[in-house]
Amino acid sequence: MWLKIVIFLGGVFLFSFLLQADPSNAITVAPAAEGRGGMVVADDPLAARVGVEVLKQGGNAVDAAVATAFALGVVEPEACGLGGGGFMLIYLAKPGKSIGIDYRAIAPRAAKPDMFVVGGPGLSSHWEGPTTVEEQTSLRKIGGSAVAVPRMLAGMAVALRKYGSMNLAQILAPAIKLAEDGFPVSDTLYKSVLNYYSLIVKDPWMAKTFLNNGLPYEPGELMTMPDLGRSLRTIASDGPETFYRGNLAAAIVKGVQKHGGIISEEDLQSVRASNCNPLVGSYRGFRIVTLPPPSSGGILIQILNILEGFNLSGCSLAERIHLMAEAYKLAFANRSEYLGDPAFVSVPIHALVSKELGAKLRAWIDPRRASASPLPASLEGSETTHVSVIDREGNIVSLTQSLNSFFGAKFLIPGTGILMNDTMADFNPTPGKANSIAPGKEPLSSMSPSFLFQRDEPFLILGSAGAERILAALVEVIVNVVDLHLSLKEAVDAPRFFCYTGNLYFEARFPKDVIEDLEEKGHPVYKKGAYDLYFGGVNAIQIAERGGFLSYIGVADPRRFGKAAGY
Repeated sequence: MWLKIVIFLGGVFLFSFLLQADPSNAITVAPAAEGRGGMVVADDPLAARVGVEVLKQGGNAVDAAVATAFALGVVEPEACGLGGGGFMLIYLAKPGKSIGIDYRAIAPRAAKPDMFVVGGPGLSSHWEGPTTVEEQTSLRKIGGSAVAVPRMLAGMAVALRKYGSMNLAQILAPAIKLAEDGFPVSDTLYKSVLNYYSLIVKDPWMAKTFLNNGLPYEPGELMTMPDLGRSLRTIASDGPETFYRGNLAAAIVKGVQKHGGIISEEDLQSVRASNCNPLVGSYRGFRIVTLPPPSSGGILIQILNILEGFNLSGCSLAERIHLMAEAYKLAFANRSEYLGDPAFVSVPIHALVSKELGAKLRAWIDPRRASASPLPASLEGSETTHVSVIDREGNIVSLTQSLNSFFGAKFLIPGTGILMNDTMADFNPTPGKANSIAPGKEPLSSMSPSFLFQRDEPFLILGSAGAERILAALVEVIVNVVDLHLSLKEAVDAPRFFCYTGNLYFEARFPKDVIEDLEEKGHPVYKKGAYDLYFGGVNAIQIAERGGFLSYIGVADPRRFGKAAGY
């Protein structure tokens, strides 16, 4: 016990020292930043600064990424936290190896393939089957029925233990301080609370946490999360076991079941994060490293394989958008048909990422006419968050995590500050599909943290929020950099578009004549905002040589509240 207290106090002392550091000491926190010592890009400036301070004090990229992830769980609680999950991609400069960690939330043991089927039996001990599509959507998105078994903490603990250099108490100290001392509410958090206000007021613990005298905290107002701070302190002193076997575990089970869920003590006790072998592809001489199913990194590779046969730099803007939109539709159809948890279904991943299939799919694209898409709308949550990190030694991390939707299943575990995910919505509710529900199964995810290598050296670290738009956003940034030779900031800031169900969504900054050309090709077009959150949030780092030295260029997506922090 005394050893735990000493370790925890050491973490608190470390973060107190960090906060007292000279703010002018060569740290830059901005939408775009450059440094040689290290770089962190995240969806909140406070979290990004936490990560870069860890780097400055000798932590490696994994330490910084995990510290940033925990800090985001405090300052961006609507998007991520202990009640969720995600994926992490790590590159260790020595010995030059990439490693994946999968900590996606999984279906509880009591889950059944037909539990959300309209007119089906449901789970009679907890809920009846939905009678309408509206009831089905509600069960999959709101309340205990939507909750999958969270694995975020297990993933962070494994990453630290295997590849980090600091202990969990040290890494948690910044997040604890932010939760207890407070942080200024971001514009993103304010808008999220406003958008979900009618659901927040229904849960007394959410209302207590996210409202100030019954109203949303205004941007810039100080918000504290004392319950979450206590939970993080407990984890720092007692270890992750308390979340999966101790008092926090008991509170989670009780809270989820009170809201109609089926998570059990056995579900939490059996949680493990797992290593996975990354997928490797190529695009115009660059090597792509990303994650396998149930991540959608393979679809990222497939889209780029299709596009590699087109001269995108020689196209007009309308022609390029058309070809890319058609590639999206073909790849998403394959994603819907074949991808799922490989522990439960046979996924032909090597065929899906092959250059041969890319060429066959490319041949189906009519350069003059849009094709139809049979895909239905998805319920996958777009409210994810992404972190990119590089340290002085050249170790890199790309980490994407989520509660699925903003505020997850729309309830807090009483007294803990922990929001639960609504990840069960990411399964296909129809039995017999690759992504159908099964006990212990992971649902398919669009989260695809990725790296690009040039001549075997790291060149780009990137990932995004945004459900299926994650894949389109990553492709568009890669094309902007590789084909169009834009700077990373120009590539991330450039207007985006997306096509999934046949409709082509675009940001308002595209020229009118381009949109008219796309309409003539048969695309049903729909305009979004100039910098619209719908199109995700790519947080990226480019490694470039400047004057004989390696320089790290970090860029945060202007569609979110993020910043790049470097030194």
